Amino acid sequence: MCWKKESLKLMCVVFLVACALYAIQDFRSQDNFEYTQPYSGELLFRPGAIIDGDSLRGFAVLEDDTVVYARYRVNSMEQKDQLESLVDHSHFQVRGIFEAPSEPSHRYSFNMNNYLQHNGAAKLLIIQSLDGTAKSSTWITKLLKQRDLIQFHIREHFPKSLATEAEALLIGERENMDSEDQRMYQTLGISHLFAISGLHVGIASGLLYFLLIRLHVRKENALIALLIVLPLYAIIAGGAPSVWRAVSMVSVVLLGKLFNFKFPLANIMLTSMIVFILWNPYIMYKIGFQLSYGATFGIVYSRKLLEKIHSPLKMGFVITFISQVTLYPLLLVYFYELSLSAFVVNSLFVPLFTLLILPANFLLLFLTVIFPPAADVLFYFYEPLRDWIDQLMKWLASLPHQLWTPGKPGVRSFILLISSVYVFYCLAERRFKLSQLLILVIPALLITAFPYLDGRLKVTFLDVGQGDSALIELPYRQAVYLVDSGGLLRFDTEAFKEKKRPYEIGRQVVAPYLKGNGISSIDAFILSHPDADHAEGADEIFDLFPVDKLHVTPGSATNPLMVQLAPHIKKTEVVFPGADSTWHVDNTQFTYLSPTDANYEGNNDSLVLLMETGDYRILFIGDLEAKGENELLESYSKELAGLTVLKVGHHGSKTSSSVKFLSVLNPALSIFSTGKDNRYGHPSPEVVERFNEADLTTMNTAENGTIQLLYNGKVVEIKTMR
Repeated sequence: MCWKKESLKLMCVVFLVACALYAIQDFRSQDNFEYTQPYSGELLFRPGAIIDGDSLRGFAVLEDDTVVYARYRVNSMEQKDQLESLVDHSHFQVRGIFEAPSEPSHRYSFNMNNYLQHNGAAKLLIIQSLDGTAKSSTWITKLLKQRDLIQFHIREHFPKSLATEAEALLIGERENMDSEDQRMYQTLGISHLFAISGLHVGIASGLLYFLLIRLHVRKENALIALLIVLPLYAIIAGGAPSVWRAVSMVSVVLLGKLFNFKFPLANIMLTSMIVFILWNPYIMYKIGFQLSYGATFGIVYSRKLLEKIHSPLKMGFVITFISQVTLYPLLLVYFYELSLSAFVVNSLFVPLFTLLILPANFLLLFLTVIFPPAADVLFYFYEPLRDWIDQLMKWLASLPHQLWTPGKPGVRSFILLISSVYVFYCLAERRFKLSQLLILVIPALLITAFPYLDGRLKVTFLDVGQGDSALIELPYRQAVYLVDSGGLLRFDTEAFKEKKRPYEIGRQVVAPYLKGNGISSIDAFILSHPDADHAEGADEIFDLFPVDKLHVTPGSATNPLMVQLAPHIKKTEVVFPGADSTWHVDNTQFTYLSPTDANYEGNNDSLVLLMETGDYRILFIGDLEAKGENELLESYSKELAGLTVLKVGHHGSKTSSSVKFLSVLNPALSIFSTGKDNRYGHPSPEVVERFNEADLTTMNTAENGTIQLLYNGKVVEIKTMR
């Protein structure tokens, strides 16, 4: 604001208010609550609670106004149908128990504890039984009921190919959007078009105002109608921060027109922001709030620059550029990557959505209510047109090198990026020159280069629950290797238990760690063997990262899991290495010690990989059992003696880690990769005792979280998540 010559008094007031609000919120977040306490009483779910598969979950308010995150396991299809009709507007009599949130796998994965605190709920309530319900008849629940009716109407009257998009654009419901489509929108940088924001509110306001004027309603009455309808629409549309920001700013502008006064847009923006934070201090943590006000801040404070532009096409491009540049440091903090094509693609799709897609959806909703035959005619032409646009999106998203993935910036990097954006705006408004883009480009290149300046060898054992996944990053990022991807055992379940978005280890644990560290491609993906807990998440990795080579154990190509993976690896070279296969990168040597034949029979045919750099040696043995260990010792006992690190075989099962094997290897550190409270009881107490009797140091991902080993050529530094 300095270069805008805002008063020092105003800036001080804004700063002090921000500090006070943060302090209030921080105080409210403190909770000395003891978990494992039972609860019995009334509960009301907040808007946004969802039923997915056999799980009902969402934020809820208890009878003493305590906010919790509640979960309930649905028992039957009949109960699921009943709850779907009750959850948004009923009080529930429940019994349950409070639990501590599970800890994150690593610092880039979803943090449930932070999620609860940032929504004003430090408690997690596991509902054990629903003992009764009572209808809630507040005006908000009645509005939410209208939202449900609109959603039902869209599903009944819109073609299936258009219904999901209409729900997102008209009422802010994105729960049913296909994950493939969401990834396509992220690649193109147009996800914001499917979240209700200022664009949607502006179009809705304009269409309603036009309709009222056409119906010969006086301008003053039309403005009053808009002032009444817009807040109601904000609630029906899901009440996201971006919606309320747009509604509040548009409402102030409308009030100005109604009473013939004018407020500076900057003051309107800052006032609405402070009002919302006073109303709900936790809103400052919501990414929608931060991005919405961030983009608006950039545009409002660039009006002087925009006033010099007279071409509508150029204006659209510059507004897109300003929004992207203003937000990109924040986008990196949350998503670790940025769509480079967004600068161009948004210039195409923002006008397309503004002039065609959004108005068409509003019009189609209106016609399906008052005159369905006219809507059917319009659908006949609009559906194939929308399909053609979708094909264009897919083609654009398939183009290579669209995503810049520098990883999550640290505090100093974030300050550097924010400062570069500020300096760029200061200079560009005085007189823009192309050379000024270097102010943005150089810091971006610097944070991208940081990993390539790190001379340490990094090996990370990811906490993927009951499974295996390890990441190898060679010094100066000469190569990146992923050993296994974790995964879940999937069992046939009743239809009502199937989730719209099942939990995916590869997408939700492994991929965030790679992207958070600025890794955008994998040189070699090593699947030790095709068991679900090692390879079920592999398809998600191939969908999200280009992979140069895939190493799989010989003879496993016909395994059902590998057959399912086949469509995802068409662009990847597949290698079937056996014993004594080797390669090296600089001073680091990689050697496969097993298997010795091409007949895959199970765990003992796991790929066994030895990594060596000087005296530093790490052995990855998959799910090798005692028989395989003995065969390994027959050929490589000298090479394995005095090992530095052992990734313990088969998660510490009692069929692995024999006394003889451990006595020969005598590893300085052994890593168990297991899930907390897993159903198999891994690591076996017998195996743990063997390590203890041999006085061997062990670590376990179930207890330590993700474990990272950093070797600088002399000493090993160990970092853990917990």
